[in-house]
Amino acid sequence: MKLTISATSSRLDSAIKRVAGSERANLLLVVFSGEKLSGQALAANDLTSGLIQRRLKQDGFQAKFVQTKVIDTDLTIPGLDKIILVSLGARSKLTLNGLREALAEAFTTARDLAGAERLVFPLIDVDLKGFTVEEFAQVVTEYAILADYEPNHKKTRTWQNEAPRTHLKSLKMLCTSGTLTAAKKGILIGRLMADATNRARNMVNESSNVMTPRKIAAIAKAVAADSGGVVKCQVFDLAGIKKLKMGGLLAVNRGSENPPTFIVLSYDPEIGVTNPVLGLVGKGITFDTGGLNAKDWDGMCDMKNDMGGAAAVLQVMSTLSVLKPQISVRAVIAASENLIDAKAMRQGDILKTMAGLTVEIGHTDAEGRLTLADALHYVQEVCGATRVIDIATLTGDVETALGDKVSGIMGNHERFTNEVLKCADIAGEPMHALPMFEGYRICNKGVRADLNNSGTGPGAITAGWFLREFIKDGVSWVHMDVAGTSFRRHDDGVDSTGATGVTVRTLGQILRQYSKL
Repeated sequence: MKLTISATSSRLDSAIKRVAGSERANLLLVVFSGEKLSGQALAANDLTSGLIQRRLKQDGFQAKFVQTKVIDTDLTIPGLDKIILVSLGARSKLTLNGLREALAEAFTTARDLAGAERLVFPLIDVDLKGFTVEEFAQVVTEYAILADYEPNHKKTRTWQNEAPRTHLKSLKMLCTSGTLTAAKKGILIGRLMADATNRARNMVNESSNVMTPRKIAAIAKAVAADSGGVVKCQVFDLAGIKKLKMGGLLAVNRGSENPPTFIVLSYDPEIGVTNPVLGLVGKGITFDTGGLNAKDWDGMCDMKNDMGGAAAVLQVMSTLSVLKPQISVRAVIAASENLIDAKAMRQGDILKTMAGLTVEIGHTDAEGRLTLADALHYVQEVCGATRVIDIATLTGDVETALGDKVSGIMGNHERFTNEVLKCADIAGEPMHALPMFEGYRICNKGVRADLNNSGTGPGAITAGWFLREFIKDGVSWVHMDVAGTSFRRHDDGVDSTGATGVTVRTLGQILRQYSKL
């Protein structure tokens, strides 16, 4: 059942009474440290005959940052079940990312402790510097949908006496009549980004025997079909890839029974092609054994995730029929498996990329940069992209440097890199720029070919420099390494175990800069 999210300017008691059928609402209230109850929190306290103040006094709730509390009512108030308090700390110190952290705790508490299915969330008395009602409503919407996500699975029964996971059915936000339009717009954008993120999650969470290169191509075709002609799709099969002379993609695919696909999605605004043309490139390795330099069992465990960049790029393209940015966008995905077979690429092999540069294979598990090299060349030479962003689960070294909460990025144009960082911050997806120190470029120098794909030196930066070799002069480029942030082995906030869908919202924010929405 899809979560219904809406906004209303109704009174608190009226909104609670209007819950569907005989079901009761759970009231989600924000409170601030050092402040008395006011606004809707005070109204809720009056509605419950002082219950909230009594519980706060009795239980010593101090409203510290990201503190939650569930209050049971006696069910005498029509339509009301539980009250869930979430503290945002000091009002003057709250940031948008702090709000996200608090909302993650609030919605998981509502889901796991309160068993809430229907929520009423007042926004009417939100008074925060730097926050608009639209932004607040967008973040609330995104985090409700992201927290409600349950990984797609093939389970046929519940485990022993384990209860099924609670899912939200409805979320109603309260605002004033003067801010209702802004709240509804925030809900629209929030749902657009969160739904796209969840679709990317579903793609990555799917088993690799299902999510093959051909399956990714089929999803891309469906995205184009569902756009009503706004997005166009072209898919190259093995014969087409050979004709394009994509030596990197072909070498990686040699050990696989499933043929590769090369996918191109195109969007142009109604007023015609404009400059710059934004190119999005997603790494699409649907399963990565490491090739003949095989990973161990633990390293291979989550390698269906190696197409997380492709999933993010594809699903952000699914938002364009709504966003309709006034900029041309080209998205390309070189999809393949990297498996082990007698025909698989070997150390010492030399291949020729579409760009004409030769690469000596130093390590068969450094396959992503080979497929990306061909994709980057194509998006510039054939698609005419003048600004390029690639998203890839590329190196384990980026997680060593930044952990599993912050994605690493690097680029060749400081202004463009800063623009991406700003959009990531607005979207709530932490990123940090790694230095493209010129002295590391030589780490990719080949002995018998132009380049060696394993390189030396700092792994994440060396990999970035390898990709940089395929960027034309005059093209602004940013590389996102999301190997540490794209997959979780345990639930963490609004991220369930499995794929996070990272970068979908950042890319969406970048595109929103060119949209009237």
